[in-house]
Amino acid sequence: MKTLYIISKGMDKQSDEELRQLEIEDKIPRVSLLEDAISAEVLDERYLTEKPPYLRRLFYGLIPVSIAQLLEALFIMHRYDLILTHTEKVSFPLALILKWIRSSKPHIVVLSRITSVDVKKTKQKLWFLKRTRNSVTCFLIWSSVQRKIAIERFGVSADKIILLKRGIDQLFWSPREIETDMICSVGMEARDYPTLVEALRHLKIPCHIAAGASRGDIFKTIERLHDIEDIPDWVTIGPKKPMDLRSLYARSRFSVISLLPTDSDNGLTAILESMAMGKPVICTRAEGQVDIIQDGITGIFVPQGEPGAMRDAIQSLWNDPERCERMGEAAREFIVKNHNMEQFVAAIKHEVDRAVHIQVPQFHASSSHLKSASPAIFVESDKFDSEMD
Repeated sequence: MKTLYIISKGMDKQSDEELRQLEIEDKIPRVSLLEDAISAEVLDERYLTEKPPYLRRLFYGLIPVSIAQLLEALFIMHRYDLILTHTEKVSFPLALILKWIRSSKPHIVVLSRITSVDVKKTKQKLWFLKRTRNSVTCFLIWSSVQRKIAIERFGVSADKIILLKRGIDQLFWSPREIETDMICSVGMEARDYPTLVEALRHLKIPCHIAAGASRGDIFKTIERLHDIEDIPDWVTIGPKKPMDLRSLYARSRFSVISLLPTDSDNGLTAILESMAMGKPVICTRAEGQVDIIQDGITGIFVPQGEPGAMRDAIQSLWNDPERCERMGEAAREFIVKNHNMEQFVAAIKHEVDRAVHIQVPQFHASSSHLKSASPAIFVESDKFDSEMD
């Protein structure tokens, strides 16, 4: 079995050999286990500059990456048993084309979310979703709220959209025995940093906000953060590479995820990383953020947009190191048991194998089959930007 795996890793992605060496040296989260398990050819930005014929490479350099990936996929898909896509700019247009040409090639689409704070992006995804919901082999999604929205509001068949427990590399993101002298906040999308900054204004607890440009783009939430003129001296801002981000979590007593109203699970990546490091999470209570944090056990929920409530939660947890440590241990235990890399690889391989065996784009599994299937778990890898989500 061979899988064509279409994702976006960025133009500055290192070679596969370099990435594997960094994994061995524990300098980045493990990303190759899944690719090896499903015998994947990764069609990303580097592939486009190295593997297509010369004239195609020249042409691809003149057009957007997503269009180049789409065209190359159509050229080479006959070599593979299945297509797995995890980049929305390619997933939906490819699904629509495969439907138009009546291709029987199994196609699994990974969806981070359907609705989002960006209304324009939401409308675009819904347009494609309505036209491809029956032709894609299956969708994989990790938000229970978003899955419910897809089924109840947009007519996606329940057996077409599989709920994953998105995971994390529990070996890379693991506790470190060092003194904790600060807190942190990580991420960009749907963040409410003005509320966090206001909550910290009179606490004088050192906090670093790990956020910056994502592949050259600055989120409006980060622009609003930089527009705050009187940020306290004990609040610092700046992006972090994986090893530096791990060190930041290690130094932090806990992390804070301040969110805007959202029906998606924004903040999930940072929450998983923090909990895997043995750190509890203070998080804004949001409609879509319901699947990971256990209030009072592994973290604390606070009302949206209320600096006073967030300040009280931060001060209370900061002043109670023993409680903080207990919650952090519970958080780490939860991640190891429910969201680890090995479970992810086995579960995704199961879905891929099942799709290849079926060999038809319109699959409707029986309820009994779904109940017997292994629970799927998705892992954090370099295609996810922790500082974005």
